[in-house]
Parts: sequence; C-alpha cells; structure tokens
Amino acid sequence: MKKRYLTIGDFKRNAFIVAAAACMGLTSCESKTSSSNNDWGSGEEVAVPDGIITELTEEAPDKWKITDERTTSPDNSMAILKYQDGRVDTLQGLELQNRMKEVASNQGTYQSGGFGLGSVLWWSGMGMMAGRMMAPRAGYYANPGVMNRTEAWRQNVQTYQQRTGAPASGRSGYFQGRGSGAGS
Repeated sequence: MKKRYLTIGDFKRNAFIVAAAACMGLTSCESKTSSSNNDWGSGEEVAVPDGIITELTEEAPDKWKITDERTTSPDNSMAILKYQDGRVDTLQGLELQNRMKEVASNQGTYQSGGFGLGSVLWWSGMGMMAGRMMAPRAGYYANPGVMNRTEAWRQNVQTYQQRTGAPASGRSGYFQGRGSGAGS
C-alpha cells in the first residue's frame, strides 16, 4: 500500500496550520492593562495582597536577622533597619523598590547564603514580594514564630504572583504567570 505524503504546498493543511496559529496567538496575548486579572478565564478577581513591614536587626557588623514581620496596606511596605549602634533607618517607597530591584537582579549571590543585608532581605517577606518563589529560610529569622506568623500572607502573595504574572520575573508572553519547576 502506497502512503500519501503531503507536500509543502498542500493548501488545506497549510490553511489549517495558519488558522490554528492565529487562534493560539489571539488567545494568548491578553492585554496587561485589562481591568480584571483573572486565572485562566475563571472570572475571579485577583486581590492585591497586603504589603509587609519587615524589621531587621544587626546582630554583628553586617550580620542581620529578621526580628519582626507584619502585614500592612498594599502601598505601605517598608523595611526597618535597626543597627547595632542604636541607629534606626527605614527603607520605603522608591528607595525600597530600588533596593529590592538590586537584590532581585543579584539573587544568585543572595541565594547562596550569608547574613548580609541583601541576603536577609531576599529571604524575608520583602524577597517574596520581589519575586522569590522559594519558601523562606528559618535561619534568617531571629524567632521561628516571626516566620510562621506571615505564612498565610506568603501564600496570598504566591497566589497573586501566579495568577497575574507579577512581579516581572524576566518572563514574558504566554508562560509569564508560571513559576519555575513542576507543580508551581
């Protein structure tokens, strides 16, 4: 029995491929400015998660621990830095955003360890908001209760990030809302 091979010029097949590609392109390119971000067309509004206030205390020169985390309204996130010499500094607004962008762009440095300010910020709730998809590390917290207190908040942030593709993690297009790895 002789098999029939389709040639490149087969009109029906080429028309089907073009139509399928056009449909895929039209359904996967949703506008970022749409008024409702939803998860796969479920119609469910995605609420912006609460912000977080993270207190970091310097225990030794350039050795920090997270001593408190609590939720706040979405636009009032801040990092409170308590230095060993008694000074207190607050990072918020544009200054905090710039610092977290710097941390996120150098995340490989901060994932490897150390207790410098950047590493501790990366493993705090601030890091979660900046795009860290991994669970926090208990070693960066002064008390495990502080980390456990914000578990529900972290879950809300992760759900928000998965449904909206926020924050910008370098991915764009069709798969922007997917986390890395299987099942995320």
